[in-house]
Amino acid sequence: MRVFSGKVKHFMWDLSGAFGDIGVLFPIAIALIVKNGFNPTALFLMAGLFYVASAYYFKITMPVQPLKAMSAIAIATGLSSEVMAAGGIAMGIILLVIAFTGLSVKLGGIFPASVIRGIQLGLGMMLVKTSLNLMTDDILIAAIVGIILIACVFVIKRIPPLIPVLILGIVLSLKGIKTVSIGPVPLTPDMPGLDNLWVGLTLLVLPQIALTFGNAIVATEATGRILYSERAKRLNLKSIPLSIGIANIISGVMGGAPMCHGCGGLTAHCKFGATSEKSGYIIGFTLIALAILFGHSALSVVSAFPKGIMGVLLFYVGVQHSLFIKDILKDRTAILIASATAGLGFLLNNLTIGFLAGIVIHHVLTGFAKTLNVLKN
Repeated sequence: MRVFSGKVKHFMWDLSGAFGDIGVLFPIAIALIVKNGFNPTALFLMAGLFYVASAYYFKITMPVQPLKAMSAIAIATGLSSEVMAAGGIAMGIILLVIAFTGLSVKLGGIFPASVIRGIQLGLGMMLVKTSLNLMTDDILIAAIVGIILIACVFVIKRIPPLIPVLILGIVLSLKGIKTVSIGPVPLTPDMPGLDNLWVGLTLLVLPQIALTFGNAIVATEATGRILYSERAKRLNLKSIPLSIGIANIISGVMGGAPMCHGCGGLTAHCKFGATSEKSGYIIGFTLIALAILFGHSALSVVSAFPKGIMGVLLFYVGVQHSLFIKDILKDRTAILIASATAGLGFLLNNLTIGFLAGIVIHHVLTGFAKTLNVLKN
């Protein structure tokens, strides 16, 4: 009986951790389907398969998120799903090249810990900001969920924090689902034309590539080491771009959205209960089921989930992600660089500018310190 109880307890924590990142995935997925015409079956099926494959290889729950800069540009400009899929293929090819040539490892070496912590802090601040917009749309639900989450995290610590929140969310969602049609939307695999590849490369990939390398590759490796220690041994500067590259090429051909692993999502899954790859299987197969069984109604099903709940989850993850900076608090120079990286990224709503500025400041201060040492000697 105790063995059965223990297995149930572990499953509940895995279940809680599985849905820790829906505050990022669902809002962007909804916008891509509504504004850019993505096939909901293709989008959720590719995301689900990527979750399952990543969990199987990395042996931890790796997040799967739409590429944020590309998504933001595409949503704002109304680019077609075909152009965005082409951009995903172009991104995938670039990532495979830098992984196979070893360039990703060499480039990763120029990112000091202070800049990585700055990226993590800046992203945390941006997640908190985004969460406020979601919570204000549903203040009452957000307040109730906030109280439940605080109670589970700080008072009743034996209860996986997302279990009561998910139950409440499902109950409230049932009222908002308008129609439920069974069956997937037909897939139409296709290779993009050169014109779409060019538009995708110039308008979407170029603004995204530096952010992907800094946040989804370098910072994700660093975050994984902190959260999972030895369990994250397969997480490195070669395997991460390989994973993202392969997934984006396949997703692009199948009509899915460009995706990545994000360091914020890694924190989300872990802090809500994911300790192994099992949470990745749960969310992955859930998305696959959503795509295949409810493809026609996927938008209605996902949209019905209360924004207030997603906002609270996003807020909690943003705070937790920002706290990674505490391990450099005693180093004034590192704090200065991290603060500049995070501050610029947050104020300009562009982490790429933030971490590029952080790298420049780091090398300027390092060069200045070396010059002073030479003069003293």
